[in-house]
Amino acid sequence: MIKSKNHNYGQIQKPILALVVCMSSISVHAAIISDNSERRIEVRQGSGDTSNAYISPSNNVSSQRPGVTMLSGANASNGDSMQSLIAQKQRDFEIDASLSIEENKHVNVNQRRPTYNTTYRNNSYSTTNNTYNSANNDLTSMDFNAWLNSNSYRARQVAEYQRYLSARVGAQNLPPLSQLLTTARSWDKCGYEPYQLPPRELWANIVPTLHLYSELKNKGILPLSTEIRSVYRSPGLNDCAGGAGSSKHMNASAMDIWVPEYEDNLWRLSTMQDGLCQFWQYQGQSYNFGLGLYATGAIHLDTDGYRKWGFNHASSSSYCRY
Repeated sequence: MIKSKNHNYGQIQKPILALVVCMSSISVHAAIISDNSERRIEVRQGSGDTSNAYISPSNNVSSQRPGVTMLSGANASNGDSMQSLIAQKQRDFEIDASLSIEENKHVNVNQRRPTYNTTYRNNSYSTTNNTYNSANNDLTSMDFNAWLNSNSYRARQVAEYQRYLSARVGAQNLPPLSQLLTTARSWDKCGYEPYQLPPRELWANIVPTLHLYSELKNKGILPLSTEIRSVYRSPGLNDCAGGAGSSKHMNASAMDIWVPEYEDNLWRLSTMQDGLCQFWQYQGQSYNFGLGLYATGAIHLDTDGYRKWGFNHASSSSYCRY
């Protein structure tokens, strides 16, 4: 190991270089000499096995910039790369010659091992988490448009459904159809589509629920950022998704909603649930309001029977203690 002083980077360990020069049997003589503060390089070329190259420590301390000075006859060049040395030698010897360099380096093998984060957030979902979260709104819209435009007849039917509802609740109170036509979160597993237009004979059933939904928003009980997650489910999808046998989703009078911004804010979620309970108690009967509240933050609204329930679909488990 050769220790040398580098003026620019301080004292470091330098690699040991062993140069083997393989030449033809023709006797040729050349010399490459570097005599500076780092090391002295000498190459002696003879015939046959007498060719050799070695690097020895420099006995002189030069004030010149550290580097390798290559001399061969009248040609000279400066550089820090051993590749330059090879190129110079190949230019010096026009005969079939080669210069091979074997370099042994001292490296630090006690390096810091990389660490990886293999812990992922364990998201939990309830059976009422039917479609997408707010981070996927753009993707949801693209998926909905693809679904809508995949069939020209479907697009015309959806447009007619939109006109029907707008005439009854007002265009300003009509939620986006990408929310209003959502089915169930397990649609793919069950072999259905993420969106479905309810049969025409059921269209009128959602109108009272849309009026209720709009009223809850206008009163500030539900924030404007509230999203609809599920509305109509066919009996087959409802059964596969684990819905209640008498689920109002099957007659298109119910909707499951959530508030994305309250998902990690239990205080605001609890405040909203209190407001829903008070509205249900004092005005719910006039709307025939069915209210289901779940610990996950999911909310069920329908206008198909004045009742309330919680996690096990029983009145006794309802969040509303009135």
